[in-house]
Amino acid sequence: MEKRYLLEPVDKLIAELQMIVAFPGVRDLFYTDREHEYISNRIIDYEHRKKGDFSKKELIDLVNIILDASGEEYEIDNLLLIVEDAVKNMDISDYIYYSDEDLTAEQIIEKAISRKSFNIE
Repeated sequence: MEKRYLLEPVDKLIAELQMIVAFPGVRDLFYTDREHEYISNRIIDYEHRKKGDFSKKELIDLVNIILDASGEEYEIDNLLLIVEDAVKNMDISDYIYYSDEDLTAEQIIEKAISRKSFNIE
């Protein structure tokens, strides 16, 4: 599918937006085939959800939401981004979506944490 440029964004404006929001990779959102509503919802939702540290239980709860797909697509995308960042393991999406094992949310978090040297309380 050919990428469509929604707003024909100017790099300077994107850089300014990136400076005022916590969402990582704002630029990438504009160069997709997503509608403007998805982009704005994704940035706003991320700003609302993102916090410093997550407990292990909170991460398990987030993975349960992802597994249940109980939310809007932009919400699930943000939860995955937040969990990946918290456990410092980009493979966690493979554990959630592509594992041959039928893992629970707790097993997914355990596996992600054990494969990286990042300690979560």
